[in-house]
Amino acid sequence: MKNILLLALIGSMLNCDNKKIGVPQIPNCGNFMALKNSQEWSAASTATFAHRDSINVMVEECGTFRTAGEVDWLSINQLPTKPGTYRLRPIRWDDLNGTPLSAWVYTRIGDNTTGDRYNLYASKTETNEVIIDAYNPTSRQLEGHLNATFVIDPDSDSPGRSRPDTIRIRDAIFSVVVNGAI
Repeated sequence: MKNILLLALIGSMLNCDNKKIGVPQIPNCGNFMALKNSQEWSAASTATFAHRDSINVMVEECGTFRTAGEVDWLSINQLPTKPGTYRLRPIRWDDLNGTPLSAWVYTRIGDNTTGDRYNLYASKTETNEVIIDAYNPTSRQLEGHLNATFVIDPDSDSPGRSRPDTIRIRDAIFSVVVNGAI
């Protein structure tokens, strides 16, 4: 009887739709799901403290352990721990020191090549904001939403660019545990 139940359980798991299971988990990473240029994007997120009351979040595409292909990174810098809606500030990708509520995207194509850099796009018509839904200081769990538009850095030195000039991240939801000391 135990064998029949075990086989039935294994069979039902094999026939599951992976989207119902959720995003593949990389150890010590949280979840990040969004529409990136109108396509579903699932990624793994990590977080560290920038200061006592602010957090840096790094989002990496799932499967970044591969050495070839295209990988996107999203960095969101110095998020407050207090729930609320916060506008993101447009900066250059390399001007991150001491800049709260900034964000940028970097793409890498291939194993040892440089990629394209994207800066936050400043416009009254684009929504560039992060919403902190909750932060639990005991468990260090951070949950939120993100909408942001990025444009290619004019100084990006990726030869033979085949990437889009704009990346729109919409309806993103994330959940991550903050690592490291305060």
